[in-house]
Amino acid sequence: MFTSIPMFANSLVLSNKVLEDKNIESIMYIGNSFFYYNNSLHNHVSSIVKNHNLNKTLKQRSITINGSSLSWHPLEAYLDNKNIGSFTIETANDNKYTQLQDTSIDAVIFMDCSLCPIHSKTKRDFHQNVAKYTKIIRSRGMEPILFMSWPYKNKPSMIKELRQEFLKAASSNNILLIPVGEAFYNFQQKYPEIDLYNDDLRHPSKEGTYLAAAVVFGSLFNLQVKGTKGVKEIDSDVTIKIQEIADLTVQSFYN
Repeated sequence: MFTSIPMFANSLVLSNKVLEDKNIESIMYIGNSFFYYNNSLHNHVSSIVKNHNLNKTLKQRSITINGSSLSWHPLEAYLDNKNIGSFTIETANDNKYTQLQDTSIDAVIFMDCSLCPIHSKTKRDFHQNVAKYTKIIRSRGMEPILFMSWPYKNKPSMIKELRQEFLKAASSNNILLIPVGEAFYNFQQKYPEIDLYNDDLRHPSKEGTYLAAAVVFGSLFNLQVKGTKGVKEIDSDVTIKIQEIADLTVQSFYN
C-alpha cells in the first residue's frame, strides 16, 4: 500500500516537468556515507543506465564526506573546479589514460546528513542549506536535485517527519525531490524479510543501494527500471521486487 501525498503534488509535478525538458548527461553527487556504501550509489546508477534500453551515457562524479551535513561541503569550489572529471584511467584497458575536455555538469544531486532534516538542532540549517544550494547550482545553469533519505530500520516512524521536511524543502525551492526514503519505507512494509540495511540499521545494504539507484534512475528519466539486468550480488527474484517497488514509488510520488 502506497501513501498518498497530495499536499505538494502540484509543485512536485511542476518540478518533474521542468526536469523532463533538460537533457541530463552529467551529474555530480554531493553527500555522505549513504552515497558511498556498496561501491557507491553512482556506480549502481551507471549499471542501470548501461543495461537499460535508454541508449544513452551518463557521466557521474560523487563527492562524499562521512557523516557530513551540506554545510561541510565547499559547493562553489566543487562547481568551479574544472579538474574534476578531467581525465580517466581505465584499469580494464591496460591503464589507458584519456584526457577529457568537457567537464560540464548538468545536474547536482545532494543530500544532508540522515538526521539533519528532522533534528531540532539542525532542521533550520537543513532548509537554509537546501535554499543556498539551489541558488548556487541554478546560478551555474545546472539543475539542483534533492535526495530524500530513508528512515532507520529500527525507527520506521521517521518517515513522517522526513516526508514533511523534504516535501517542504522541495516545494519552497521548486526542485525535483528523489523519493528514495519513500521507496525504502514502501519496500520494508511489503518485504520485511529482505534487509535494505547494514548491521548498524542506518546505512544501506547492497539491496538498499540498488533500490536507491533504481529510484534515482526512474526519477531522472521518467522511465521504469523493471526488466533491466540487475547486479550479480543480488538474487534475481529480489532484484525484480526491488525494481517493482522503485517503479511503483516513483509513479505514485510524481503522479
